[in-house]
Amino acid sequence: MTQQTASSLADFYRDPASPYAGFPQEHRSGGSMPVRLLRVKQGEVEASDPAVPDLNIIVGLKADIPFAWDIGDGWMEHQVWRPGEINVVPPHTTAAYRCDGDHEILILGLKANFLSSVLDDHRIGTLSIFEHLAAADLFRDEPLRRTAMQLWTESARTGGTSDLLIDGLTQVLLARLLDKAGALRKPQPILPLSPAELARIDALVEHRMGQRLTVEDLARALDMPRWTFADAFKTTTGDTPHSYVTAKRVEKACEFLRLGDMPLAEIAYATGFASQSHMTDTFRRVMGTTPGKWRTEVRG
Repeated sequence: MTQQTASSLADFYRDPASPYAGFPQEHRSGGSMPVRLLRVKQGEVEASDPAVPDLNIIVGLKADIPFAWDIGDGWMEHQVWRPGEINVVPPHTTAAYRCDGDHEILILGLKANFLSSVLDDHRIGTLSIFEHLAAADLFRDEPLRRTAMQLWTESARTGGTSDLLIDGLTQVLLARLLDKAGALRKPQPILPLSPAELARIDALVEHRMGQRLTVEDLARALDMPRWTFADAFKTTTGDTPHSYVTAKRVEKACEFLRLGDMPLAEIAYATGFASQSHMTDTFRRVMGTTPGKWRTEVRG
């Protein structure tokens, strides 16, 4: 599948070449930020969303379906998406989905540059804060869901104080997300991982290269809580667990590409990517070229 690009997830949905193009959808926006909103009724679908410069919050409205998703560290499967459940995709992150039935969702997109400015102004941190939420399974948060629905309702209005109200609701939404991610709580000392602990993580990633591998799996290997591990890993390596695992998958793919003629689909399977297209998208983002072109270049 040819990689699709878009300035926002809403624009990707509008693209005639998008796998979502045929689904009934309603687009809105508002506020000075602004926030982009999309409500869509979808059928069964398997697709890979492009990395866009937005934080996307996806709220299930009408659903009771088997659901799986992957943002680079393996498929989160064996879930059922029900009304009110939420998932979060950080800025500049490709996300693959399998939705096995009819469902309706609300998507809210917040621009990364706006988020970075808010985080800097309040000395909260960086955009990596939101990776805590993205690494989680589907979650429920009634205040967050309610604020998202208020934003949808208010975005139908025009003129007057509508933009002011949308800005206020967006700030409430962001504050709730940050609190959910733990960014507004009192920080705890972060201790770096030892060389032995890093070696255990390397061994686990190598052993389970072709399988689903989550932050929880890595943390469990060191008998640590997920968030403690994620913070310690970032402090030690300067990288997030998700980015680290993705880089290892690409590195292993390069090894297969360099040394043999294994088909790309088999390499994708062996290195834990959801599909050949998912590997190609990730490989292009990391290496700046496609797996096929890279193999041709390195092998002369």
